[in-house]
Amino acid sequence: MTYRPSLYLAGPIFGCTEGEAKDWRHYVADRLPWVRCISPLRCEPMIGARYDVAYNDPRFGMPKSIVAKNFLDLRACDMTLAYFPTPPEVAELQGIIERLSTLENVATDMFGQLDDDAASIRADIETLKRHARKGPQRSVGTIGEVSWAYALRKPCVLVSNDPFITVHPFTSVQPDWPVLASLDEAIEVVAGIWRDYAA
Repeated sequence: MTYRPSLYLAGPIFGCTEGEAKDWRHYVADRLPWVRCISPLRCEPMIGARYDVAYNDPRFGMPKSIVAKNFLDLRACDMTLAYFPTPPEVAELQGIIERLSTLENVATDMFGQLDDDAASIRADIETLKRHARKGPQRSVGTIGEVSWAYALRKPCVLVSNDPFITVHPFTSVQPDWPVLASLDEAIEVVAGIWRDYAA
């Protein structure tokens, strides 16, 4: 019997639509047909338009059962792929910041030095910049799964285009490879590591 390596697909779920949560996982699985890709959503049905932290099902939907199932899966897998796309809220905040900065520059050009109200607006812009850097919604569960992989000495490859994730100690130090910029790069790593074992 041919050995089939297994890959745990850690990534955003809470607040995601079904497509946001599953499409990238299908993309990875389709490109690694000789790998058994395990999704933490494998027995969690979609309820409503977006995934919540938990739902009222003691078998698969409560916090304890979700953590138990995900830990079981990650521990049983040979490797973890953790995906941290930039939250869409960050891009929205960046757009607001750019528009407000442009508006401030136009007003200064038209009216000269601005008064205390304008200083308050500038402070709001700085607050928005800080929130955009930190980001309003990142996958706390995925950070936990990266830490599980690290503690269990399971190889972990992490993909992110999010500047906060690429410099955070838990997500930049714990994975076994430098943070990669794309799922395709991660797929190449997984294929390079496991293809000969599955042949």
